[in-house]
Amino acid sequence: MTTGRSARLSSEDYRLAVASIIRNLQKNGDLSDAHLATRLGCSTGTIRNARGRATSLDPLILARIEQEFGPGAIDPFLALGKVRAVPLADATLPMDPVLAIVEALHRIVEVQSVDSEGGSRITVAELRKIIEELRHGRTALDALIARAEAIR
Repeated sequence: MTTGRSARLSSEDYRLAVASIIRNLQKNGDLSDAHLATRLGCSTGTIRNARGRATSLDPLILARIEQEFGPGAIDPFLALGKVRAVPLADATLPMDPVLAIVEALHRIVEVQSVDSEGGSRITVAELRKIIEELRHGRTALDALIARAEAIR
């Protein structure tokens, strides 16, 4: 009998999500294990082990990742619960929200141009090229929505 529930999460699911987070941070920030460890206040071995799925990462380090790199940084972990992080109303954003939204929209228009790789249809490759602008735009929208909801 199907109950509609998904399969129970495993430690391996958690480790895969954490490894993805570490790889994303290192790729996007051009960070070595040592640099990332310094920013997070942990050992290089902790980063290496988490990236290699050898051990589980302490939840405190996950919190530091979100604090250091902003909303969305630990979304691969949160996706295990079918959720994602959004900034709170009093969050300080590293960018002007309006400019971040405009930049994201501008990049979407660029990749929808008939002269773009996919023509008027956006390809996965094009989306990957603009992922950071899309994330910044999403974060900015989430922050503005949180502020508006806090005013109620």
